[in-house]
Amino acid sequence: MLHSSVTVIRTNKFREMENQNQEPTPTQPNQRLGSPSQELPSTSSNEQTQKRNRPESPQNESNDSAQSPKRSRNGSLPTPSFPQEIIFEILSNLPVKSLLRFRCVSKPWKSLIADNFFIKKHLKRTQNDPEFSKKRVLINTSSIQTGSSIKSCSLKSIFEDPNVNTSEIEYPSKKASRYDWIVGSCNGLICIAIREDTVLLLNPTLRVSKRLPDLGFKKRRGCYTVYGFGFDASVDDYKVVRVFCYQSKGFEDGYESIVRVYSMRTNCWRRIQDFPFGVPFSEAGKHVDGTLNWAVLSRHYRDFSCTIVSLDLAQETYKEVTQPCYGNGAGERILGVLDGCLCVLCSYGRLYAEVWVMKEYGKRESWTKLVTIPYTPIPGYEMFLTPLSVSKSGEILLRFEVNMLLYNPEKNMFRIPMFPYDAFSYIDQQEVYEESLVSPTVVNQHR
Repeated sequence: MLHSSVTVIRTNKFREMENQNQEPTPTQPNQRLGSPSQELPSTSSNEQTQKRNRPESPQNESNDSAQSPKRSRNGSLPTPSFPQEIIFEILSNLPVKSLLRFRCVSKPWKSLIADNFFIKKHLKRTQNDPEFSKKRVLINTSSIQTGSSIKSCSLKSIFEDPNVNTSEIEYPSKKASRYDWIVGSCNGLICIAIREDTVLLLNPTLRVSKRLPDLGFKKRRGCYTVYGFGFDASVDDYKVVRVFCYQSKGFEDGYESIVRVYSMRTNCWRRIQDFPFGVPFSEAGKHVDGTLNWAVLSRHYRDFSCTIVSLDLAQETYKEVTQPCYGNGAGERILGVLDGCLCVLCSYGRLYAEVWVMKEYGKRESWTKLVTIPYTPIPGYEMFLTPLSVSKSGEILLRFEVNMLLYNPEKNMFRIPMFPYDAFSYIDQQEVYEESLVSPTVVNQHR
């Protein structure tokens, strides 16, 4: 209709100019019919009637054009514009794998996802997620088919799904014929000890790793090494602690220790004060509230006692952590971390075990008995090991001999998570970690 109307206007006007030989009266330029400098002559009454009967006026068309999005040359619509606060809130709730894909959306998005404040905010939301949707479990496994390996699975899947799938964790220097040890996890970073003298920091979600400087350690008979890994918030630094335990003179004299600390900020090891309360068991230190905690064997075997020794990563000082009143019959105690709190699993023979949680770190009165677990009648299973996690419903996940076990205190029932039959033969270690954007090669990510 618009094209035919324009044709009528031009034809009628040309006839008037030829017959009457009169000068045209200029009007306002019509942007849609010509260039900005082009002017159209005045029209007759018939022509004005035709203009009024047009379905759309040029002014209306201009407004419609301004309101509808303009397509680019390739035909795609422009990216909608949202307030920065809304984009921040949406992205900070997404999984890491999605954020890695979204870095290519635009340069502002890429910069935002790499921003230290965003990384910190995303990590905090992941840690506070009650659904465990971004938390996973590291499993140090062994099987006849594949040898030793470190796998991971969804923590949420262990609690909710009848069948749990696993994926392989890839890292440098990995060998199926060699047994590597999971030291611990902190803010999405994993610390792995290889041959007791080589240490890696790894973010399995980002697939970024860093090998720490070698210590030149040579294993000696009668000696062993334990590690701990944690975060020093006072200087925004990740630290690895290595405790080398050796027999001082003879069996009667017990063990001594040499302690060194690695700082990611300085990328070097240095020696600090040795353990003042004996030597730790072979388990790695548990990271809680800027400290590393070990169950420590007394200096002399004749005077056997088990204490909890804490190393403050900021002050690099030791102190003994007061324990709860276990009562009579308390036996072996194993440390763990539940929801960021230090916990102890205390066994009472082959009768039952108790899980105690320190709600406020460093305060003895905050020790609370979380649950009492009766020993399961499953043949071949004699003791519980490390508490790993507690679900919203109160179900607790434990390392149990060579497998994992779930106990529901409300129903007083046990169940074993089901993994693929060829995933592994037995489990030697488990460690809960969260998916994060923290890189082992970048410092000052929490400022």
